[in-house]
Amino acid sequence: MNTTVIVVACFAMITIVAVTKLLVERTLKMQAIENGKAAKSIALPLQLQAYERMALYLERIEPNQLVMRIHGDGLTVAQEQNLLLTAIRSEFEHNLSQQIYISPAVWKRICDAKDDIITIVNTVAEQMDPNTNSLEYAEALLIAAAEKPVVENALAVLKTDVQKLF
Repeated sequence: MNTTVIVVACFAMITIVAVTKLLVERTLKMQAIENGKAAKSIALPLQLQAYERMALYLERIEPNQLVMRIHGDGLTVAQEQNLLLTAIRSEFEHNLSQQIYISPAVWKRICDAKDDIITIVNTVAEQMDPNTNSLEYAEALLIAAAEKPVVENALAVLKTDVQKLF
């Protein structure tokens, strides 16, 4: 009879330990889910803001927009080129920290778009007489940029990535 009581007591203890373990694991899992939800509720607005800022950056360095904002009458090709490059790089440096909130693929595409636009700005300037006025340079730049829609391509990748957040 003593042995039976000991076996039943051991079985009861094992059952209590197993049930307690399951309850603790379930509680920890629920807390992890809640913590994940809380983290997402904080991170998601920051991510969306970063994507918005990078979309704005791309729009601002799009050659049509850039020339409209920066172009000045009476400038030489070199002066206009310098103003355009300064604006592109300055805007990029201003938004550099946003890379921590967006995917590496989108960040790479944004950097590639920036580099491609810089290449277009420099290539068109190199093909022109340095004494040419900035209006002719701006026109040539817009024609060259229209042949290579780097901003539109980068924006498409950015928009696709944002859709993954929802």
